[in-house]
Amino acid sequence: MKRDLMRVSLPARLVREIGGFLCTRSGRINWPGGVVSFTFDDFPRSAWTNGGAILEKYGRRGTYYAALGLAGGANHLGPMFELGDLREAHAQGHEIACHTFSHRDCARVPATEIAVEIDRNAAALSEALDGAPIENFAYPFGGVSQSAKGAFAKRFVSCRGTGKGLNRGTVDLADLFSTSLYSHNFDRARLCQLVEDAQAENAWLIFYTHDVADEPSPFGCTPAHLRSIVAYAAENLPVLPVREVLAGLGLTNAASEARAA
Repeated sequence: MKRDLMRVSLPARLVREIGGFLCTRSGRINWPGGVVSFTFDDFPRSAWTNGGAILEKYGRRGTYYAALGLAGGANHLGPMFELGDLREAHAQGHEIACHTFSHRDCARVPATEIAVEIDRNAAALSEALDGAPIENFAYPFGGVSQSAKGAFAKRFVSCRGTGKGLNRGTVDLADLFSTSLYSHNFDRARLCQLVEDAQAENAWLIFYTHDVADEPSPFGCTPAHLRSIVAYAAENLPVLPVREVLAGLGLTNAASEARAA
């Protein structure tokens, strides 16, 4: 249970300890006045029915890192997304991004097996969305390994981890920083301060959560908590999906060049 609550494997934490020496693909983050993204991992259905509705109330959109192998099922996060949810979110302007197909931990599986997982997931997601490109990835459980980073750096425009912090200055696009938005340790003052820090430092703040429910899992938040932070962010900064931030920074072109190299 302790490992589940941490959600980050030991190899991932070790990589982050020396992450400055293991940067796989660098990019420059400087967004005048700062920018925020709200992301949802695994795509529990409540992240769409509740979380998507909250973002849309404020005219904003988010990023959903979907593991297609979980579609139509249920687990500790509650019911998972249906294909209809996936298509509806995409049609409404939210970004559909990639996890591993069956939610395997990239730090615990050989890179060759993970490559098969992400290719399968990205292809299936794209097919479900009539050929829409799947450009960004998040590591399930925050599980990062150097071999995974190396394999994915040219496959995706970005890979998001669960290392805490703001993305500013020179960053590793293969392991973007993010901040959890969980009700079990919700601290509105701290989270709002991060929004203000992003604004002051021309940084990119990425929030992540899972389910959005009145009685959330340890890895989710209540609608009230999400609404509180979305409202504050929307009052102060642009709130954009991951792909739109990267496009605004000109980093999608850089990724295309890296893949071609």
